[in-house]
Formats: sequence, structure tokens, C-alpha cells
Amino acid sequence: MAAPSAQFMTDLKVNMTPDSADIRTTSTVNNYGERAYTGSATSYDCYIRRANEADRDVDEMKKIAWVVYIPDSSLTLNVEDQITLGAPVSATRPLVKVETKKDPLGQVGVIAYVGNK
Repeated sequence: MAAPSAQFMTDLKVNMTPDSADIRTTSTVNNYGERAYTGSATSYDCYIRRANEADRDVDEMKKIAWVVYIPDSSLTLNVEDQITLGAPVSATRPLVKVETKKDPLGQVGVIAYVGNK
């Protein structure tokens, strides 16, 4: 039997592309209420897939474009943080929703729902 962390990573690999995402969790708010991110980004190994959820806003625009699975128990991510996805997206996108999941073996993963623009 594989080690628990190896099994968790194997489960994530199904139908997803191995990639990395750069995350900045340190931000300040200026006088205009805009977030400014300081410091360098931390790179995390992840798996990215296109979203198939039909989560839409009041203008019927699709809010979630990508779903990012990050198998890291120490990451505390929230919607005010900044995420930059690798190719083919290659852009900084807004975080719409963040969830933390645990598998039966106790391995923790962060699931980030990333917006269009």
C-alpha cells in the first residue's frame, strides 16, 4: 500500500493537470479600499481543472472558471488572497470560494475556486 500522502496525490491526479500556483496571502488596504499585495509569492504544487459548476452571478456571468486542488495542510487561503495560475491561464485571477477537504486517511487539501477575471 502506498504512503498516505502518495495516495492522496494519486487520487488528485485523476482528470487533472499537475501544475503550480503562486499565492500571496499578505495584503494591505489603501485609502481607496483597494488591496495591495506585498512581499513575494509562495509557489505550491497543485492540480488545475476547468470548472464545470454552473455558479453564476446576478448578470448570469459565470463566476468560476478554474478549480485548483492544493494538497497542503499548512496553507490558510481565503478569498482576499491572490492566486496566479500557470499556463495556459498564466494570469492572476480572483478567488471566488475556498474550501478545505480531508480524505479518509487524514490528508488535507485546499480547494480554490478561481474566477474569470
